[in-house]
Amino acid sequence: MHPPMLLTIFGGVALLVFGVRYLRKGLDRVFGPQLGTWMQRLAAKRARSFLAGIAVSVVAPSSTTMSLLAVQTVRSGHLTPRQMLSIMLGANIGLTVMVLLIAIGMQEMAPIIILFGVALFQFTRGNRSRGIGQVLLALGFIFLAIGIMGDAAAAARESWDESEAGVWSVIIRSLRPQPFLLAAFAALMALALQSSTATIGLVIGLGAGLLGQPDTSAAAVDLRVAIPIVLGANVGLAITTLLVAWRQIEPRRLALGNLLLKAGVAALGLLIVKLAGEVIPQPDTFKSFALTIAAVHTGYNVLVALVGLPLVEPVTNLMERVVPTPPPRAGAAFGPRYITPGRIGSVALAMGQSLQEITHVSEIIRSMLRDMWTAMKTNDEKAAREVSVRDDKVDLLYREITRFLTRLAADDAGDYDADEQMKQLRYVAELETIGDIIDKNLCDLVVKKTRLRAEFSGEGADELEDFYQKVSENVVIAETLFTTRDHDLALQLLRHKERIDRYERDLRDRHFIRLNAGLAEAHETSAIHLDLLTHLKRINSCVTHVAYATLQDTGPRDTIAPGGGE
Repeated sequence: MHPPMLLTIFGGVALLVFGVRYLRKGLDRVFGPQLGTWMQRLAAKRARSFLAGIAVSVVAPSSTTMSLLAVQTVRSGHLTPRQMLSIMLGANIGLTVMVLLIAIGMQEMAPIIILFGVALFQFTRGNRSRGIGQVLLALGFIFLAIGIMGDAAAAARESWDESEAGVWSVIIRSLRPQPFLLAAFAALMALALQSSTATIGLVIGLGAGLLGQPDTSAAAVDLRVAIPIVLGANVGLAITTLLVAWRQIEPRRLALGNLLLKAGVAALGLLIVKLAGEVIPQPDTFKSFALTIAAVHTGYNVLVALVGLPLVEPVTNLMERVVPTPPPRAGAAFGPRYITPGRIGSVALAMGQSLQEITHVSEIIRSMLRDMWTAMKTNDEKAAREVSVRDDKVDLLYREITRFLTRLAADDAGDYDADEQMKQLRYVAELETIGDIIDKNLCDLVVKKTRLRAEFSGEGADELEDFYQKVSENVVIAETLFTTRDHDLALQLLRHKERIDRYERDLRDRHFIRLNAGLAEAHETSAIHLDLLTHLKRINSCVTHVAYATLQDTGPRDTIAPGGGE
């Protein structure tokens, strides 16, 4: 093969890999973190999980995205490996749609698809419309790459000479009887290209261009070569999932179960290819070759699903024995649960991980507030100091989340959702501020009240309890709002904020009335009482800031004004 033709094929491969990566980034723009949320809602039953996997992978046809989504969903604890394995069996089938589109000749439509993609990506402003444009551009690049490789291979065929045929003949004749070796090579290709679709698309592009060679025994790709490569590429995708999932126990079990099912069916298919040998026919047209490859790809994944769905329980039970849960380590260091220091493969999934980690911080904050109040009522200085120590965990997670989110901008400039990043950074900063208020102010008040052996008056204690409960409710509402971005919930939170601001002023006035009446308990605890109202009101102001950010995206604030608080 002449070097220019070889370089042209390599250029097609490069465009194919870029298209697959660009597709993943476009899907991030279109769906954001909601893709994982939809899967969680649809995964209640095994059959529905399977259908959900097909649906999600059809609208998000990126094998790497599906792998990362599966690992992140299990790691976050929203789905068990059993539920996720059913989803992945369905997703494997949905991902074959892309290969089918390549097989029916969508390469010819590549310029038109790119035209519409450029129009949406370049001339619209909405993040979702630009994401759809980016997806269309990526699909156009993928189809265009397949066409480029096919044309280059066809041009090479026309200039084929005996010396070149001899070299290719030796290579192919040595590999064709070894389908397991071909499959291993394809698995490595899928790992390198980070996509089974890209690997199979490369096979279709090269094989279609070389059909009709004078010496078919020297053909670069025929079905005896292509089928093992298709099976190996699918196994390579399962290996990719395993590599992504290796650090966590539950995701590793999921990935190993998926790999076991895929490798088992692939081994059966490779054995059939080896036994069939020369009986396997060689198609004589591009369309028949491409459609046969697509049919093998789809049929393999349908067979994996048929075998795997009844075996979900036994396979996951086996993986629990193969990968046992390690005993808890004494003195294990505290750290993030959901974000990782490794490479960020998908910005949307990374945003989902940081969202989960921020929710983790919010859970710690709620436990601090609850335990602080219990210590306040029981005069438990030791419990108050234990609550203060938990603020160190909040500070650590705040630093890690901030570092993780800012790394998104550095690693994926232009592809990440800057608005979502800022919302997460602001909310976690508010949570860190609340942690400081509980640690440095409220816990100190517990210590002060305990050492003074002071008690609130009956009426004062009831008022403080009621005020604390209202603030605690708003903390929960704010956490829910942060994850759902619900317009009505944002309005509700702001209405609560206004009522609490008025209620706090009213409680101060009631306290002063008791002071004027000469109530002894009111005088002894006056400063603590007023400081509690002040700091609980500050906490309420912090959590309600998330409502303004939500209303900026979902609509006007109606009659709610941003005043009435600190």
